[in-house]
Amino acid sequence: MATTSKRSCKVSNVDKGSKRKRVPWWQREVLYQVYPRSFLDRNGDGIGDLKGITSKVDYFKEIGVGAIWLSPIYTSPMADFGYDIANFTDIDPIFGTMEDFDELLDTYHGKGLKVIMDFVPNHSSDEHEWFKKSVKKEYPFTDYYIWSDPLSFNKSEPVPPNNWLSVFRGSAWTWSEERKQFYFHQFLDKQPDLNFRNPDVQEEMLGILKFWLDKGVDGFRVDALKHLFEVEDVHQDEPVAKDSGIDDKMDYGYLNHTLTVNQPETFGVLRKWRELIDLYSDKLMMVEVYEGQDLGTLMKYYGNETDPLADFPFNFLMIEGLHNRTELTGFSLKSAVTLWLDNMPSGKWPNWVLGNHDNHRVGSRLGSDLVDALNMMSLLLPGTAITYYGEEIGMEDTWISWEDTKDPQGCRYGPERYAEYSRDPERTPMQWDNTSFAGFTTASDTWLPVNENYKTLNVKAQKDATYSHLSVYQSLTQLRKLDVFTTGRIAYPSITEDVFSFVRYADETATYYLVVINTSEEELTVDLHHDASFDLPKTGTVVVRSITDTSEETVPGSEVSLDSVKMVGGEGLVFSLNVEN
Repeated sequence: MATTSKRSCKVSNVDKGSKRKRVPWWQREVLYQVYPRSFLDRNGDGIGDLKGITSKVDYFKEIGVGAIWLSPIYTSPMADFGYDIANFTDIDPIFGTMEDFDELLDTYHGKGLKVIMDFVPNHSSDEHEWFKKSVKKEYPFTDYYIWSDPLSFNKSEPVPPNNWLSVFRGSAWTWSEERKQFYFHQFLDKQPDLNFRNPDVQEEMLGILKFWLDKGVDGFRVDALKHLFEVEDVHQDEPVAKDSGIDDKMDYGYLNHTLTVNQPETFGVLRKWRELIDLYSDKLMMVEVYEGQDLGTLMKYYGNETDPLADFPFNFLMIEGLHNRTELTGFSLKSAVTLWLDNMPSGKWPNWVLGNHDNHRVGSRLGSDLVDALNMMSLLLPGTAITYYGEEIGMEDTWISWEDTKDPQGCRYGPERYAEYSRDPERTPMQWDNTSFAGFTTASDTWLPVNENYKTLNVKAQKDATYSHLSVYQSLTQLRKLDVFTTGRIAYPSITEDVFSFVRYADETATYYLVVINTSEEELTVDLHHDASFDLPKTGTVVVRSITDTSEETVPGSEVSLDSVKMVGGEGLVFSLNVEN
């Protein structure tokens, strides 16, 4: 092999991980988001439930997942499908009982898997007892929520105190005729924001975390964290966003949200949660913060080595920066990776998210031919990989009619525009087999329609096939158990408009791993030695390839010359490289 002079290229802060004596479980394991309503229905009502999730523990073991994250299962009127919580310490009957949850937790722990809960602190349901008592000004709940007198009256109609908008469109203020004041809600009017300036509210939330930690859950995903605080003086308007291209004054994007998100007090509360969680052994706290390219703000949620906050904020760069195939190039993929790694605070840990319950599925957004390649990327980059249910088999968005639309975000835009905003297409039932309703339920209907492609795109079909998205996923989760993928370094030997590649390596190992992705829709012959920034051997051995490649030349186990790698459109290849010590 050639000299190693080119290996001086900058690598991420994660390189320091090779010196760690102990690696937390969440740095080793693959995390899998379960959307409970859509995973598996065991009681025959057309809605997924806890018993369904419990029954699939062996599936997760088989595909190499180490932890599941449950979207909300708490008592809820379901105005926003569980994100409007009426009781933070009980299970909604739709999903089962607390006994069912205890069984799930015991079953998963018995198989060596972790269970992470969704924690939704910003707001409650308007049907929560706290809110009902706050409306009546019953002590101590009077100021559990954010209340304001009207700015004025317009023909006897109360006028909100400011121009703040709901994420779901329209005013963020709703009038309570009983209390004769407005209450604030950053989401639906059925989701009043809690007042975190009230110490009692902070104590309530600490108590909720402790309740679930004492039950034995392994961590939390914190929802909508940046919305936790607003400025104390609500008689201020937010400015109009410059160059947003939005003319609809009721659209959330019309304003620049300087007064209602990422307030400094948020980090103080997050620190208290961190301190509580650290009293328990080996727990994870990951936080949801959508900030686009504002990495300076986003990275604050990590804290630093002396003042740790979240274990990581979710990395949405591959969602927010890659909306469609035209935005996907070798350069854009490298930018998405290095933006995170180069801006991450020293000693912190990255993560990779391709999709979730709020965004179009990766196969529909970027192309079904790229499913395997992007799973290679998320699973083999340095950091924690987070899989959204169905991504392992390449599930796609489902077309949902206006009549079948359930998502309140879509409903608020009406029949003409609902499809632009609805999140229902990425939330449809898991496709287990080719029987009625994809094996999801024995009911005569499902809460959302099953994708019509389920007869061929399902778990059973992919288990039975010689090569499938699922078999590729399993190969990758097995491969990432090697130390080089947890503690090794990263370099990028060849980046072009059509090619993204990276190497995972460690100085003490003789085997490196090379991932190559053809981001174009055309067949290419790639010369990985041309203008390479990292020394590569002449050949590599194929370990994993996309199922779209049927060539005899790249069958796993084949040796391929790295100066003439033939790839079909959207293909990914993983090579092992034997190198000199």
